Amino acid sequence: MGLLSGCVTLSDDPQASQSWRTAGASPAADSRMPGGAMRSLVPQAAPETRTTPPASVPSIEESAVFMDAEPSLSETNQTGPLATSNTPSKPNPIQAEGALAQARTILLEAARDAAPALRAHAVEAAEFDSTLANRVLPIALRDANRGVRFIAVVVVAHRGDESYLPVLERLRVDPALSVRAAAAAALAHLNRKVDRTPLAEAAFSKTPEHRANASMLIGAFGTQEDVRLLREASSSPFAPGTPEAQRRIVEFGFAVAAAELGDPDALESVRAGVFAPEEQGELALLACEALGRLGDQTYAGVLEERAFRAASGEIPLEIGLAAAGAVAQLRPEMAPLAWIVESGSHEQPLIRQQAAAILGLTVGSEAEAKLLAMLQDPDPLVRASAAVSVLRRGR
Repeated sequence: MGLLSGCVTLSDDPQASQSWRTAGASPAADSRMPGGAMRSLVPQAAPETRTTPPASVPSIEESAVFMDAEPSLSETNQTGPLATSNTPSKPNPIQAEGALAQARTILLEAARDAAPALRAHAVEAAEFDSTLANRVLPIALRDANRGVRFIAVVVVAHRGDESYLPVLERLRVDPALSVRAAAAAALAHLNRKVDRTPLAEAAFSKTPEHRANASMLIGAFGTQEDVRLLREASSSPFAPGTPEAQRRIVEFGFAVAAAELGDPDALESVRAGVFAPEEQGELALLACEALGRLGDQTYAGVLEERAFRAASGEIPLEIGLAAAGAVAQLRPEMAPLAWIVESGSHEQPLIRQQAAAILGLTVGSEAEAKLLAMLQDPDPLVRASAAVSVLRRGR
């Protein structure tokens, strides 16, 4: 769903486990990405030695040490040969200037928040809104939180904004490996000759955090020539004591990245993830989101069935919502609109946050009306997620 829909965890505790873009089967309140989906990738990072001054604004949840371990992003800008030739209809853009202004206000406040996750939402939305980008990115690129810096670099690359080339060059020597890797990937994406060694170093790192971020970067900005690198890196050893669940998530991320680059074998692995057992619900959620991004019409019917089963209470709600989000991208007319809208009023903020992200992809005036109402949600992360979706639809 959004840049952050992929997931990273931003924590101000240098010793804390990190997980973010997505979340796990039963994620904690801070284990979600602004995009809304859960991810249980929880890299454990050593304290980061910072040489850059903290941002002039309070750290954001995802922008200040959103995680002291680096975040991982999973959104790509290509679907390659896997995309269908029949382009699904997109949600009608939100054109009411009052709604867009309200969303920007929410996110500008988030950009000054002490919670990195909130700052990260503001950075994510900068991809879709030039007004916000001009205000947020200069600060986010020097945020005290490496997770936020990482996300900001990815957003700059997606926007193709060459005005930040000098900053990207500086970030090639950032103290955080994931930020260095992101800077190298971004510069290459902007057609600059650059040493991609940091990207390979992150891909082969024994630290789950680094490898997850590398796979996201390669999937988003790599070429088919990088599929071999992904295959080799996916079999390299992890640090001793790395939990098996983490290993599976990271390895799955490599499969997603390879599928994004057009590897049919990797696509089959991603499809298989939809049927992961209940104790591996994180894989199922990630698989649903990935297939939506990949435009995989072959599995559209399976995703519809998953969304229906969740609406009936047969499978976890978050997995069903992830499937519904994929259906909204693949077969908009088949998305369970009423159920998605209802989920936007769920008692759990994380569910509302995920619903807000999906409403940004869902066609229909009812989806738009619910999304605008969620700008008033009592939970700041839900409001921020809704604001991101409003700007995504307004671009």
